[in-house]
Amino acid sequence: MHKIVSVLKHFLSKKRYRRGSILLVSLLLFLYYPIKKPLVRDDYSKVITDKNGGIMRVFLAADQQYCLPPEFNDKIPEKLKQAVIHFEDRHFFRHPGVNPVSVIRAIIQNIKEKEIVSGASTITMQLTRIRKGRSRNVKNKLLEMLEAFRIEAQYNKSDILKLYLDHAPYGGNIIGYQAASWRYFGKPPEKLSWAQASLLAVLPNSPGAVSPVKNSERLFQKRNALIKSLFLADKIDSSTYSLSIDEPMPKRVIPFDLRAPHLTRRIKGETSAKKNIVRTSVDAEVQDKANYLVKRYSRSLQHYGIENAAVVVVENETHKVRAYIGSQDFYGKAGRVDGVNALRSSGSLLKPFLYALCMHDGIILPETKLQDIPTYYGTFAPSNASELNDGMVSAQDALVRSLNVPAVRLLYTYGHYRFYNFLKDAGITTLHRSADDYGLPLIIGGAEVTLSDMAAAYSSLANLGEFGPISYYEDNTVSENPMQLIDTLSTVMCLNILNKLERPGAENYWNRYNSQYPIAWKTGTSYGHKDAWAVGINPEWTVAVWVGNFDATTNKNLGGASSAGPLMFDIFNSLSKDPLKKWWKIEDFNYPIGDICAVSG
Repeated sequence: MHKIVSVLKHFLSKKRYRRGSILLVSLLLFLYYPIKKPLVRDDYSKVITDKNGGIMRVFLAADQQYCLPPEFNDKIPEKLKQAVIHFEDRHFFRHPGVNPVSVIRAIIQNIKEKEIVSGASTITMQLTRIRKGRSRNVKNKLLEMLEAFRIEAQYNKSDILKLYLDHAPYGGNIIGYQAASWRYFGKPPEKLSWAQASLLAVLPNSPGAVSPVKNSERLFQKRNALIKSLFLADKIDSSTYSLSIDEPMPKRVIPFDLRAPHLTRRIKGETSAKKNIVRTSVDAEVQDKANYLVKRYSRSLQHYGIENAAVVVVENETHKVRAYIGSQDFYGKAGRVDGVNALRSSGSLLKPFLYALCMHDGIILPETKLQDIPTYYGTFAPSNASELNDGMVSAQDALVRSLNVPAVRLLYTYGHYRFYNFLKDAGITTLHRSADDYGLPLIIGGAEVTLSDMAAAYSSLANLGEFGPISYYEDNTVSENPMQLIDTLSTVMCLNILNKLERPGAENYWNRYNSQYPIAWKTGTSYGHKDAWAVGINPEWTVAVWVGNFDATTNKNLGGASSAGPLMFDIFNSLSKDPLKKWWKIEDFNYPIGDICAVSG
C-alpha cells in the first residue's frame, strides 16, 4: 500500500502527469456527471385499459401528440429491434456512441458530393437530436457526438435503443413505436410482421417527407430495400422475404380503440396527471356485448320517442364494474351525457330495501298482511299506479306488484329518519336534503339517485346484506370491511320475493328451460313517466339499466318493466353463468322454522 502511494506521489509530482490527471478527471466528470432527467420528455398520453391491460382509450399528451408511456410496453419486439439496428446503426452494440468509421466515410462522401448527403448519425446521436430538438448543421452534429458519449457512459445499450424508439417521430402527431404500431397497423408492437417492422424502421429517417398514407410510394421503396437487405444479411428467409415485399402499405391512420368513453373520461379527471396508465375493472368482452345490446335495443325505442339508455354491470363477488355504458351512442343525441351518474327520480327502486329492513326488524314477514287502503298524511295522500286499492295484501304481493300505499304505510311504521340514514350508510350519495325534506314520498320516487349508486346497493343485496362501494379500478381493493346493514335471512327472503316478479315477453317462460336461471329484479318508473329503471341480481351478477330521455321529457311509453326490463334481461342472457353459484334458499342457512298466523301472516 505504501509503495502504491509513493508511486502516485511520484507521478503527480511531475507537471505533465498532473495535467494528464486533470484532463482525465475532467473527462470523467463530463462523461459521468448525471444527465438531467427525464432524458427526453415526461409528458405522455394517458392510457386507460381494461382489466386485462387492453387499450380502452388513449388521450393526447399535453403537446397534442400521441406518445404512449414507455412502461406500457417495456420490451422491444425482436423484429423491430433487428430492422432498426440493421437500417440505422449496424454497429450499435459495438461503438461508444459515435462510429468513427461512419464519420470518416460521411466526411469523404460530403466532400465528393459538395453537399451533405450523409450525417453518420448513430442511434445514440439521433436520440440526442430528439432530446434537444436541434436543427441539422455541423456545429449541432459535434454537440450531438459529445452528448452521445455522455449518454453511452450512463445508459446501457438496451435502454438507449428503447429511449430512441419510444420517442422517435413517425409522422403527424405520432411519437414512438408503440403509438405508430397502433395508429398505422391497429395492433400491439409484438404482433408486427417483418414488413411492418421494416416500415417503422425507415419512417423516422424522414417522417415529415414521407408517410404511410401520403407519398407512400417512396416509403414503399425504402421499406422493400430494407427487407431485401435483411434477406441478404440472412436475417429473414426467402419465404418471409417474398411475403414481406408484397405486403400492402397501410391506407389510413387507424383510431385507437374507444371503449366506455364516459368512464374513461371520468377516470382521466379523477387520476393524477402523472399517472400514465390506469387499469380499470372493465371486462372488454362484457363491455362489448352490453354495448352492442344497448345500441340495438335503443334503436327500437326511438320509434316511441325514447332516445337514451345507460347500463352498469357489476360482478358481485368482487364488487367491480365489468361494463359501463353512459349512453347508447357517445356521438349521438345528447350522447356525451353520462347516464350512469345522472341524477334521476328513483321511482320504486328503493322499496326492496325498506321491505328487507322491516323483515330485519321483525315488523313483517313475506306473508304478513298490509293495508292497501286510502291513506292520508296531512296533505300527502299516496296512491297506487292503478289508482285502485285492494284492502289487505301480503307484504310479498305488495312488493311484487310495487304497490305505493303499503310501501308508504310501511315507511311510516319503520321511520323515514331511520330509512334515510340507512340509505346514507348504504352508499346513496345523492341525498343532499334532510330526511324531513324528503319525507314519506322518499319511498316512491321522491329522491334522486344515480344508476351507479343503485348498482352498488343491489349488488350489496347479492352479497347478503353486506354493503360496500363498487370499484371501477382493477388494482383497487374493494372495502374489506363491508357493513352488514341487513341480516342474511331478511336479505334472502327479499331476494326470493323479487324472483317472483313476472318477466316481460318471452322471458316469462324462463323456468320452463333448463338453461335459464333465477333473477331477483325490480323495476321503477318515475312520476310523469320520465325515467324507467330495471335492476336485476343473481349470485354472480348485478345488471342496472336506466332508459329515458336526458332532457327529462315525459313519455307515456316509458315503464320500468316494459322499457328497461327487456334490455336488462338481454344483457343478463349475454353474461357467463357459473354453475357453482347457486340461488339463495332459506333452508340452506339453517334458520329455525316456526308457525305464523294464517290470517295476519
